Amino acid sequence: MHNVLVTGASSFLGYHVAKQLNAQSIRPRVLDLRNSNPAPLDRLDVSRCEGHLEDAHALDAACEGVDTVFHMAFKVSVGGGAKQLEEMRRINVDGTQRLLDASAAKGVTRAVVASSALAIGVNRRPEPLDESASWAEHAIHLPYAIVRRQAEQEALARTRPGFAVVAVCPAFTMGPDDPVGAPANKLLKTLISGKLRVTLPVGVGCLDVRDFANAAILAAQRGHPGQRYLISGHNVTVSQLLEQAAAIAGVRAPRFTPPRALLNALVGAVEIFSTLTGKPPPVTRDVLQIIGRYAWYDTSRARHDLGWEPRALRQTLEETVHWLRRT
Repeated sequence: MHNVLVTGASSFLGYHVAKQLNAQSIRPRVLDLRNSNPAPLDRLDVSRCEGHLEDAHALDAACEGVDTVFHMAFKVSVGGGAKQLEEMRRINVDGTQRLLDASAAKGVTRAVVASSALAIGVNRRPEPLDESASWAEHAIHLPYAIVRRQAEQEALARTRPGFAVVAVCPAFTMGPDDPVGAPANKLLKTLISGKLRVTLPVGVGCLDVRDFANAAILAAQRGHPGQRYLISGHNVTVSQLLEQAAAIAGVRAPRFTPPRALLNALVGAVEIFSTLTGKPPPVTRDVLQIIGRYAWYDTSRARHDLGWEPRALRQTLEETVHWLRRT
C-alpha cells in the first residue's frame, strides 16, 4: 500500500482514515467532492483532485497510478422523500459502482468500502449479530439501511483476481476531532449541554472513529477479498451509554423513556408539518423500527482476520467529551 486514494476525506470516517494514513507516513490522494467542505483537508497532508462520483474523467484521473482505494464517501439520511432516496442511491450505490469500475480499469489492486452495521441487520433479542446474520430475520426496513446494503453487495460482487474488494461495516461511531458533527457526537453534545431530556430503549454498538480508521487500514492490508467485516466496539443500551457519558461530564443522565405511541405521534406531526411546508421530513416513522431492538454486533471476524482491537468505551467517552467541550 503505497499510492492511496481516499474518497470522502472531508467526512468523519474518511477524515480519520486519511489522518491515520498520515500517521503512517502515507500521503494519500483525496477526491475532493463537489459541495463538500474543503476545510478539514487543510489539516491533513494530502494531494487533492477535484471531481464527483458521477464524473468519469475525474474518477479515471483520481485512480491513475493508485494501488489502494478507501471509499468513504456516502450519503446519510433518515429523512423521507423521493428526492432524498434518489440522492442516496445515486451517491451510495451508483457512485460506488462507478468508482470501483474505474479503480479496476486503472489497475487498482485493493479497495476498502465503508458500509454500515445496519446492512447486517438489527436483532430483536439482546444478542450480538455477526456477518452471517439472516437479513430476512433481522432486516431493518429503513431506506438508508437498505441502500447501504445494496451498495455493499454491489461492491463485493466486483471482487475478482487482481482486484480485491473488502467492506467494513461500522456501528454507532463517535470520537474527537469531528469535522462534520456525526450523529453520535451530536447526541453527546446535547447531553453534556444539559438539554437531553429522554432516553430510548435501544441497544447500540459504540465505536471510536479512530478504531474504525485503524480497522479500514488493516482491512486493506489483511482483509479477505469479497469479505465484510463488522467494526463495533462495545454493546450497550442507549441508557447505559448516556449514564457513562453523563458521569464523565458531571451532568444528569435522562431517565424518561417516552412511550412508543408518543414517539409515533411526534414523528407523525413532523411528517405532516413537512407535507404542509413542502419540505422533506428530517425523520420519518421508519426510523422507529429500531425502538426495542439491539444494534449489537460480534466482531470476532475482524479481531481474528485483521488483528483488530477496539479501545475501552470509557476512554472514547472521556476524550470525546473533552473535545466537545473545547469546540
